[in-house]
Amino acid sequence: MSKSRRARAKTRKRPVTAVPAPRPPSTPQPAPEASRLVPARRRARIAKVGIGAAAVVGLGAAMGLSRVNYAGHSKHPVKPLAIPQPLYEVVRKNLLQAGILAPATAPPDATTATS
Repeated sequence: MSKSRRARAKTRKRPVTAVPAPRPPSTPQPAPEASRLVPARRRARIAKVGIGAAAVVGLGAAMGLSRVNYAGHSKHPVKPLAIPQPLYEVVRKNLLQAGILAPATAPPDATTATS
């Protein structure tokens, strides 16, 4: 330290008092960390709820899109694989007229003789 700085420091020093004066009691002030933590916790809670809601919406959208786009999923009601009724009646009528459609004849079942 230079001499001039030392001299200025000596002039700035206050004389030390023997006993400091007692301070009047005051209401306790909240700690600065506690006052900063309250809004931070609120923002964190809001962020958690927002992320959870976004996850639920995203899952629902993924399920809906997979249902629509999945190749094996039937998108329309299943129709029976049969010919239309008017055509069925015409074919049956023609087969009956031709004698093709008749009960099948089978040989009699084999029976054993009773003793």
